[in-house]
Amino acid sequence: MGKAAANVQQLKESVFAVVGDDGLTNFGIIKGTDSSAVLIDADIRRMDEIDDALAKAGCSRVRYLVNTHENFDHSSANHYFEKNGAVVIGTEGCWQALKEDGDAKFAEMAGRSPELSDRFPDLKMGNLQVTFPQELTLQLPGAAVRLLFAAHNGKSHSRGDAIAILDQDRILFAGDLLYTDYHPVTVYGNIPNWIQSINKLLQENFVTVVPGHGPVSCGGNDAYKRALLKFRGYLEDFHQKLTELKAGRKTPADVESSMKSGDYASMGKTWMVKRNIEYFLKEAN
Repeated sequence: MGKAAANVQQLKESVFAVVGDDGLTNFGIIKGTDSSAVLIDADIRRMDEIDDALAKAGCSRVRYLVNTHENFDHSSANHYFEKNGAVVIGTEGCWQALKEDGDAKFAEMAGRSPELSDRFPDLKMGNLQVTFPQELTLQLPGAAVRLLFAAHNGKSHSRGDAIAILDQDRILFAGDLLYTDYHPVTVYGNIPNWIQSINKLLQENFVTVVPGHGPVSCGGNDAYKRALLKFRGYLEDFHQKLTELKAGRKTPADVESSMKSGDYASMGKTWMVKRNIEYFLKEAN
């Protein structure tokens, strides 16, 4: 079996999105004039795609790896890239979450892919080398990437939520604060806080937004706003239904059926809805 090829979408001359197949995690690449790169998120299970994407973008090395948050599909290649000379960066919340829960969650997730230990014999969870409380700008020759902490009250989608902005090009890498066309993972977050984070993003103007999962929005500021409003509506609707479920006015089956129909009927990863509901009920008890 050949190595997996990356679906690379060029957003600007030196800006690329690696779009995951069937709703898998999206990654970002910003290339400097010296061919070094800022890599936004990396999943060790998809190193073939990442290597292919870096080659297609003309990048000779990763200078900085940014974690938009702590989840395995965004942070599991930290140790790999640190060992290869990259500086791994994220929010203080991301660092704390990886410190407290990272080893156990890494072992659980890596254990589901036993082939990883053959390819990466020294594989382990890697934490951040550089953290920031609110904002940090990364400089490459010919490129600048502004990082912002974006978890409202310390937890939105997750504890470590960060966004990456290219101000000159008006491009936003939103991490998992935004999903497009796929049901989100809500089990690690706080939905009301998440909605507030999206409200703040709606005050901004971007021509392109790369979600954590799903298709990139390249249709200008109006399309950017529509993507955020659509996803905010989903979160508001789901939270309302969960509230009714907790009060005994709906059953889990009612909520699941509703979130898979109507405006949401075409969304992918439908199995995530049941998982989110089950986790909510577990936490509520």
